[in-house]
Amino acid sequence: MAPARFEEWTPEHFLTNQTSCQLILEDAEALREIPLVNSAPLHSFKDGELVRFRGMIQDMYNPEYYFENYEVRNSQTGECQIRCGTYKDTAYCLPHEEIIIDSKKNRSSERQTCVVISIPGLNEWAKEKCIKTNLNLPEVSHTSFKRTLEQSVEEMDCSEPIRKKEKMMENSENENTNTQERNNINTLSKEHIMNFPIPIDDGKACIVKVIKIYEDATSYKLNQILEIVGFISLDPALSLIHDSEDAMDDSEVQIHNPPTSLVPRLHAVKITSLTRHHVDSCPQIVSRAEQIRAELHMILSQILFGDTLAADYLICHLISSIYLRKDALCLGSFPINITNFSFGKFRTFPKDLYEILSLLVPKSHYLECSLEALNDMCLIPKKDYDCNRLTSGILQLSNNTHLVIDETQLSSGRVSANGRKNYEAIGDLVKFQKVSYDFTYYPMEFETDIPVLILSEVKSFIPCVIQVIVKPDEDTENLYPQVVQAAKQYLKDDKRLNDIRQYLESMRHSDFQFNDEIVDTIQEDFVKMRQSDQNINADNLHSLMVLARLMSLSHGTNTLTKDYWKQSMDMESRRLERLPRREK
Repeated sequence: MAPARFEEWTPEHFLTNQTSCQLILEDAEALREIPLVNSAPLHSFKDGELVRFRGMIQDMYNPEYYFENYEVRNSQTGECQIRCGTYKDTAYCLPHEEIIIDSKKNRSSERQTCVVISIPGLNEWAKEKCIKTNLNLPEVSHTSFKRTLEQSVEEMDCSEPIRKKEKMMENSENENTNTQERNNINTLSKEHIMNFPIPIDDGKACIVKVIKIYEDATSYKLNQILEIVGFISLDPALSLIHDSEDAMDDSEVQIHNPPTSLVPRLHAVKITSLTRHHVDSCPQIVSRAEQIRAELHMILSQILFGDTLAADYLICHLISSIYLRKDALCLGSFPINITNFSFGKFRTFPKDLYEILSLLVPKSHYLECSLEALNDMCLIPKKDYDCNRLTSGILQLSNNTHLVIDETQLSSGRVSANGRKNYEAIGDLVKFQKVSYDFTYYPMEFETDIPVLILSEVKSFIPCVIQVIVKPDEDTENLYPQVVQAAKQYLKDDKRLNDIRQYLESMRHSDFQFNDEIVDTIQEDFVKMRQSDQNINADNLHSLMVLARLMSLSHGTNTLTKDYWKQSMDMESRRLERLPRREK
């Protein structure tokens, strides 16, 4: 029977009592008692302790071989013993023991390896939601892991890559580095090793190892959000590999074997895919959708200078999510470009709006897009064949990370080759919800579901179908600083704020159906629209249907009624009326 306390669990105990242990791990309440790596410094954990880690798959390495079982001989007594290497990084033996390399009792196997990092763009309130106060983590001294080789048992690495890809070196002057500098461990900075797409305060990374006997071991995808339960490895022998002379001359060895004090290994025993993030479920939220929507609409319309139409579109944007992909068609995505706000008078507006939005959604990122930033920043992840890893880019984000692009600092000037690549990457994200990762010799497309909000004084330089021109209310505009402070104060009510968060998350994940009756009405209205405006095409119909779907969901309705269809048509008509004639 499994012990009541998780701190008593060891790899050996888990293997011996696997069925009962897995049964315990199915209990959500029990899982909360397992210490969370995200919420505590690494020196708070013991080597081999059962822990949890929530993060995003940033890279996937080649599978590695390890000793599942290996035979050890005592050189003093001649006695032989079989030991288990599962859920461990090293095969160990005492000074008077040796591993029998050619033993027929040795059995090797392979396991998947991937790099999992703290979730990029996770807002502070969402981080606090997943931190539990009852962890009672033990205090462990920093120095307890700094044992020398003489003080520890003799250990050997029991994991080797199945194959090592042939390195493809680019002939560039930038790669002619000084040998002495390459041999210096400090050339690989913490930022380079951690490889975050965007800065993450107190961010962590783990190399997660998954035994392939689990059916879903190969089903995980890049940028997927997971919660991993496993035995943490802080084995100092792994740091010795990183510091060895051979590693100094091989950037791949250094990158794939970082010090455990910086990047621990995590041997997974349970992996859960997370699609909804840190918002408590509440079945009653749908019944109160109208009330909560009204409160949210009031807040957003005030921040948007009193424009109620812009607030309606922004609410639809906040609950948008892709529900159908077919060829180049991507239904459910609802990017919007908000323009014509009073930036000249209130230059803090983009950041004020983002601050409010970051209180409402679990994940978001604010991207200032000046000409210099466009030319210099790295948006696209790129394969580094020298280190044999995927170097992250800003657009390597998990689904439902709200990307707010601020174009208010954008000026005219020369766009570099890198700037054109970045422009194309943002355009593909907005239109097709995909990002083409750079593998040097070929691009590799990855599908995304990242809501994009563009803030610009005039129409964005990034093609975006839905441009919402703000019509400021004079009284609200004159009181804008006070309005911002009032909105922040209004959202300090924990219950109100949590209701809005639950509302947005629930509406985003709600099921929806188009009934047959409304389909006939849509077809008839579309024919009339085409007759009155020859510029109306299938793209406009798709956008309108997505808007109607989102409007219905925002009111807590999972089917489209004629009233919401007419309301959506009216909204779109008013939006188009605001556009200059040539843009309609």
